This record gives sequence, structure tokens and C-alpha cells, in this order.
Amino acid sequence: MRLRTLRICFVLVYALLNWNKVSFAQCPGGKPLQTVTYSTTNYLGSLTDSIYFPHKFDPSMGTLMGVDMSISTLGYALLEVINDVGAAITYKITYYRTDYINGPGLGAGIILDTTVVFNGINIGASDNPAVATSTPPWMSNGPNADYSNYWGAIQAAPVYSDMDGDHPRVFNTSIAPGDFGLFTGSGPLVYYYDVIASLLAQGIGGRYTQRIVTLNTEVNISITYTYCPMAVLPEGKLTFSARKTDAGNIQLSWVKEREENGITYMPEVSYDGYQFSSVGVMQSQEPEQSSTVVKYEMDYTVPKSASGKLYFRLKQTNAQGRVEYSAITSVSVENLPELTLMVYPNPAEKEINLQFSTVQKHNLQADLLNSAGQVVERNRLVSNGTRQYVMSFTKKHPAGMYFIRVTNPVSKTQYTSRLMIR
Repeated sequence: MRLRTLRICFVLVYALLNWNKVSFAQCPGGKPLQTVTYSTTNYLGSLTDSIYFPHKFDPSMGTLMGVDMSISTLGYALLEVINDVGAAITYKITYYRTDYINGPGLGAGIILDTTVVFNGINIGASDNPAVATSTPPWMSNGPNADYSNYWGAIQAAPVYSDMDGDHPRVFNTSIAPGDFGLFTGSGPLVYYYDVIASLLAQGIGGRYTQRIVTLNTEVNISITYTYCPMAVLPEGKLTFSARKTDAGNIQLSWVKEREENGITYMPEVSYDGYQFSSVGVMQSQEPEQSSTVVKYEMDYTVPKSASGKLYFRLKQTNAQGRVEYSAITSVSVENLPELTLMVYPNPAEKEINLQFSTVQKHNLQADLLNSAGQVVERNRLVSNGTRQYVMSFTKKHPAGMYFIRVTNPVSKTQYTSRLMIR
């Protein structure tokens, strides 16, 4: 058996345009925009794999204004064709490849098609032509000891090439502001990578054996977050804090120097660090002595469904309607079991069962996505007070690989699982 060393190198790069920065030349109060960049590298064990990017935007840094993302993949593919007949044959060899990337901020996903044609490839005769019981590749003897009936080429894809070598294709896009919530808070960003490749050899009277070997796929992701620093209330005038008093309660407190009447305080909470809502209102109390420091306190009861981190900030509105915010602070609450999902039967035909590890208290959205990341069917799962739901397909879908994505619109929790349809 012949064993050849292979290398593959296919590079795809995504860079996000800065169009969502144009309208924000500076932050409120004239402060300039700031940026922070995170990068990570994933090594995939196969051509269908998950890519994890661990760095979401930390909301305590400020307000997210833009997201620039670059994704590149690197690897090498070895193409191999063996002439199985006892005569030299001239072949036209065509290599087809489609790369898919699907995940947060990429909409329906990215599809990269590559076609490379090798014309006039002359492959020598085999001294051991194929017979019904043969198992390729055949051992060569005598005149073909130099493997003259073998053709191989290293192909990098998807790239373009010139006299300087192979270069990655570059794609520019922008993360829509409506997707900023997916990039904010805690937990990883998960992307799905898939490759479908084929090889076709055409020659008069030809009979051949082919294979495509791929290894060492490397995916690099770099994300730059553009943000406005939080408009923190002047230090020494107001200090805001949150602390857990027991498993179910958090005490919110703030201290104000040189207090005056006509100020409205509104503590706010967020479960994702992006969307905040009020938890109460309190009016200012001007002391008799201006040098007296005033302390305010408010208790917040943690919902039983909450887990991980809760984010808090204090909104201050003065008598003239001017609004300022404190810096964001976070409190970790008891970690409850994460949303886990079992999908069966798999492969499926007309319907599937979705079984969660815990009772779902909110309505859910279940999407069926094709391998290109396009939503081909959407179902609304009405909460039934149990852990199990049935999703029936409204039409027959072509056989192949799909994804089931279930979203809880209240907690923003999302789970994605692969599904084969036959």
C-alpha cells in the first residue's frame, strides 16, 4: 500500500466592515471610542466540527457599538488518482469543494465554492490492472515500480494563486446591531464548520481509483469590539455596589455625597449584560447638613430560574432630565443545570422528539437549519409544563445533515444539535 505525506492549506478570512462605527465618531460627552481585540485558534479533528470562541464582550467595560470579526482556516488537501488499466490514459481531473461556516453573526452562514480543473493529466499504465477481487491501491512491480500509474497534487482551497503563491480569499461583512446581544455576556460563541469535497477524473477508456485526504485543519478567529466606556458617575460623589446576602437575595446599595432633592434612582438588572430592566425606584433625600453622606439600600429577590452571573447598574436622573449610569457590577448566583437537549430518533424522517433536562417554563423557538446554516423550517413550542416536546416537519426535506437550534427568548439560552434526515 502506498502511503504519501499530505499537507492541506485552505484559508478563508472574514473581516467585518466598520460601517456601524461611522455614526459613532465619539461617545456621549465627547469621549472617544475604545476597542479591545481577542483572538483564538482551534484545531479541528475532522472536516465537520465545532469551533469555540471564548471571548464575548464584558458589559462592565461599557456599551458595545461595533463588532469586527475575522475568521480564517488553514490546512492542506492531497488529491490522488490511480490509473487501474494496463494502458496509459490522459485524464481531465476536476476537484470540487464547498466550505460551510455557520454561527452567531453570520446570518444564514458562509458558503465558499471552489472548482479546480487539471487538464491533460497523463497517467501511465498499471502493470497490475484492476480485477474484481482487487483492493486498491495495487502493489507496483517491474516497469511501474516508480508508480507511473499514480497522479497526486496538493491543492489549497479556497484560495487564489499568483506568482507569489497561494492567498486567502477575503470577505467583508458587518455584525448587525440586532445581534450584539449574542456577543455580550458570558459563555462561548459556537461556530460550525463543514466541508464537502469530490474528485472527478475523465478519460477515454479510463478506469481509476481516487481519494481525497485532509488533515490538520486550523481555524483562527479574531474579534474586535468597539465600545463607549460607561459614563460613570463622578468618583467620590456616588458609589454603587451589589452583594449576595443569601442564596435568594441580593442587596443593592449606594452612597451619595452632597445629596440634593429631585433625583430619581433606578437600579437595573440584566441576565446577559446587554439588556437591562428596572427593579425599583427610589427618590433622593437631601440631608439637613450638606456634608452628610446619604446611604440607600434596596433588596432584589433572585428568580429561581436565574443562574450564572447577574449584572447590575444604577440609573440616576436629575431634575433637568439628565441621565447618568454607574459602572456595572456583577454577582454570581447558584449555577443551575444548563439547558441540555436530547434529539431522537436520529436519523429522522417526519418528526423528532426534543427532551430537555429540566422543565421548560417558557415558550421556545425550534429552527431546522440545513448544512449551509439556512433556516428551512421554524416551529413554536408552547410550554406544556414538561421536559418533552414533539417537532413535526411540515414538508419533506432532502436527505442529509441538518441542525436543530432551540432558543429560549426570555433567558436567551440557545442549544444546537446535529440531526440527520433520511
